[in-house]
Amino acid sequence: MLNVYPIAATSENWVHEAIAGKVTRLLGALDNGDPVPAWVDDLPVELQDREALATRYTNLCTVIRSLSLRQRGKILQALRAQNNIPAVFDGVTACPRLDTLPAKARVAIKELYAAAFETLKFLKIRDRHYAIIFNDPNGKYCPFCGIEPFEAPGLAREDLDHYLPKHHYPFAGANLRNLSPMGGKCNSSYKLAKDVICDGAGQRRRCFDPYGSQHAHISLTRSRPFQGDAVDLLPFPAWQIDLVGDPEAVANWDRIFNIKQRYEGKANAHFRDWTELFAFWCEREVGLIETRQQVVEALDRYMIAVLQREKGEASHLRRSVFEMLRWHCYEGKDADRLSAWFTGLVRSQRQLRGTGS
Repeated sequence: MLNVYPIAATSENWVHEAIAGKVTRLLGALDNGDPVPAWVDDLPVELQDREALATRYTNLCTVIRSLSLRQRGKILQALRAQNNIPAVFDGVTACPRLDTLPAKARVAIKELYAAAFETLKFLKIRDRHYAIIFNDPNGKYCPFCGIEPFEAPGLAREDLDHYLPKHHYPFAGANLRNLSPMGGKCNSSYKLAKDVICDGAGQRRRCFDPYGSQHAHISLTRSRPFQGDAVDLLPFPAWQIDLVGDPEAVANWDRIFNIKQRYEGKANAHFRDWTELFAFWCEREVGLIETRQQVVEALDRYMIAVLQREKGEASHLRRSVFEMLRWHCYEGKDADRLSAWFTGLVRSQRQLRGTGS
């Protein structure tokens, strides 16, 4: 991912902690032959009258009573492992999925944690969690793609993704460390129900921690100008999109969100617009650029004056496109041809302005 969320957004994680503590005490009481704790025992007052939670806790109690000591031990192990975040993102730390637990307990576990997730909305914890993220300097756009803008707090609610999918890891279903605002396309069209820590072949995978410190960036330097498809006589580059960061984590990021293919489609869709906007700016701010050195200097000015100020909505991709073009104008094998192309583009803008005057 391109950015990470502020860890401060997870500060109100007490609902998850309360439910996890409740289930842990239930398992311990049954193992020790002690009375089963009532729902209201040792529970924050804000949760005591939540009927959906109380009913599902009672259902879970009934199911767990019928399990063996060994089976209850597997449930406790899964509860702890699924919330061992961020350790489980390393690609090797054990994290048993729901389908490894006793079949008769699975529905009750999922329903309890589904109700816990709904409680986050009822208590407006989701709203405060999202507001902290949105007000962060990098919080206005989906960090999983850098393309989809987020709505401001109070408007249409963004998807709140279960990063570890809830159908595999329900014990993390209300854990804010596992809940990530995500663009609708990233969530509903690309990630879907994919398991971020285990691929379709059953192999564990390393992934980024949405609230951690590591993230990735992209480089298009190895793209080749004039070597891609031509549309309306405009020759596109042959795109080489490199994801730079932890190799295993970036490969998994691409697997889940189809980043390279989406970026290539975005670059092709906007290449004409982006280069024409540069020519429009250059003709007015710099004037005609007739030598390779002038082209490079104009691109440098444009990236500093315009592109460095942009945030989100593929701005990082646009900057990378111009960084690539600048590099090829400066020292690439097609430097002269590319510089001449920019010269012609800016001259065309001048002619258009003259025609309209």
